[in-house]
Amino acid sequence: MLDALPWLGLFVIGFWLVRRTGWDWALIGVWLNLAWFIYQNEAGSGWLMYLRGVGLAALLAVGYRRYWLAWALLPWPLLLYARFNLPLLWPYEPAWGEGFILGMLVYLIAGLFRRPA
Repeated sequence: MLDALPWLGLFVIGFWLVRRTGWDWALIGVWLNLAWFIYQNEAGSGWLMYLRGVGLAALLAVGYRRYWLAWALLPWPLLLYARFNLPLLWPYEPAWGEGFILGMLVYLIAGLFRRPA
């Protein structure tokens, strides 16, 4: 539960940077992804929460048609850290799926409150 606060903080920082600099979310998303990975490895809950957060953000990016942001939010820091040893990462893949499911729920709930155009 406490990991939601840094995730929200990174989102606010990203939103502020997009407004202030005019850069695209995809460019800022790469750095936010790296910051989220570093936080989870050093002070957070580890790879499980990292993959849940990345899955949630990636699905929301696809849902709102920000496809380059979705590519930026793939777990590339984890792949680099594990030296592309994919069998090492198999136990952590269900957490990524949980993140996708959470992102789908947030996207659907947000869609319920939108007015039809």
